[in-house]
Amino acid sequence: MAARVLVVDDERSAREYLTLLLTAEGHRAVGAADGVEALLALEAEPFDLVIADLRMPRLDGLELVQRVKQRWSVLPVIVITAESDVSAVVEAVQLGAINYLVKPASPTAVIDAVRKALAIRTPAPAADGQIPEIVGNTPRIIEVRQLVALAARSDFHVLITGETGTGKELVARAIHHYSGLASEPFVSHNCALTPRDLFESEFFGHRRGAFTGADRDHVGLLTQADGGVLFLDEIEALAPELQAKLLRVLDDGEVRPVGSEDVQRVSVRFLAATNRDPQQMIAEGTLREDLYYRLRGFEIHLPLLRERPEDVPLLARHFLGGDGAGFEPDAMAALVRAPWPGNVRELRNAVLAAAAAAQGGPIGRRQLGEAALSSPTTTAPQPEGTTTLREIERQAVVAALRQAGNNRTHAARMLGIDRSTLRRKIQEFGIDPERR
Repeated sequence: MAARVLVVDDERSAREYLTLLLTAEGHRAVGAADGVEALLALEAEPFDLVIADLRMPRLDGLELVQRVKQRWSVLPVIVITAESDVSAVVEAVQLGAINYLVKPASPTAVIDAVRKALAIRTPAPAADGQIPEIVGNTPRIIEVRQLVALAARSDFHVLITGETGTGKELVARAIHHYSGLASEPFVSHNCALTPRDLFESEFFGHRRGAFTGADRDHVGLLTQADGGVLFLDEIEALAPELQAKLLRVLDDGEVRPVGSEDVQRVSVRFLAATNRDPQQMIAEGTLREDLYYRLRGFEIHLPLLRERPEDVPLLARHFLGGDGAGFEPDAMAALVRAPWPGNVRELRNAVLAAAAAAQGGPIGRRQLGEAALSSPTTTAPQPEGTTTLREIERQAVVAALRQAGNNRTHAARMLGIDRSTLRRKIQEFGIDPERR
């Protein structure tokens, strides 16, 4: 579909290269030598897309992005950058840019970026950072939601880090759901399940007869995800030489199935996840540095559950939903104090198992079983003195009040008790809600 594209670059050769390329693709491309000329052009006629260099005289790319989004909020902007301008790219995205091109950008990269930009939309749930799938109100989770919203409004690849059970695939699916690719495929794959000798068949596909046992054509992951998203969990499980093959797809978008001479073009957004520290893996040689920097258009780190115990009541009630009568105070207290080495996933499993055991009644410590009896870690807030049931219960009340901003009705709801019971507990424990 033909579009009107404004190309902004102070280098004449770069500007003409892009305008000629876009014109050859059937678009109407107009050039501007800097940000001031670009704003004048935008005032004079409507455009469907802006492609702007970041480094320009008079009005640079960052200020241009800011002004474009203030005046024409739905107009997509792609920025052009040098390889070393990573921080500037991040700032441009925060201002509203949806993608970036690294100089010198290949024709394939330009055409693919333009196609995606023209198809992108900004859904309201992600635009204001309200993403109900990601539960919690602690500062670190609020930051995660903000990054997911930014990632959803862009076309960058994303690297998601965090321990097992922290919700990496949930974050990946939220990025896809609120992005312009929501109606396109979301293909999920755990790289640890790919044997080295089957990598090319798994990712690129194969033709019938390509090897012993290949009795039919197989469509690879990259082709399955064409036009959409490929989520690669445990990316570090791929050997470095296999990472190099994946890197080539990131660079040129070309796929050749095993046993075929035909090369297919694919357009895939990569969301990758790892439960290890990327910098440590780079130092060890288990993660290619060039692949890391290609994948981390955004890097989103998910905190441990024990680092945000105030979110436990919200999560527990979220998992329970409308099924059951809620939690007894001592049960919720135990949940808040448990160490949760398996993070949110372990909490979810414990709540669902306890709900089944409670058979529609309130969940107590008896239904929680071992989850309620686990010893707390030193990371979680520790009460003074011995860890008695009374102290555990007090900690849960304090956490709920903090989480609810001292709103006793909300705090009581999180604890699964009524407001009068909460008032009695506050008096019993001598809690000052204003000080805590």
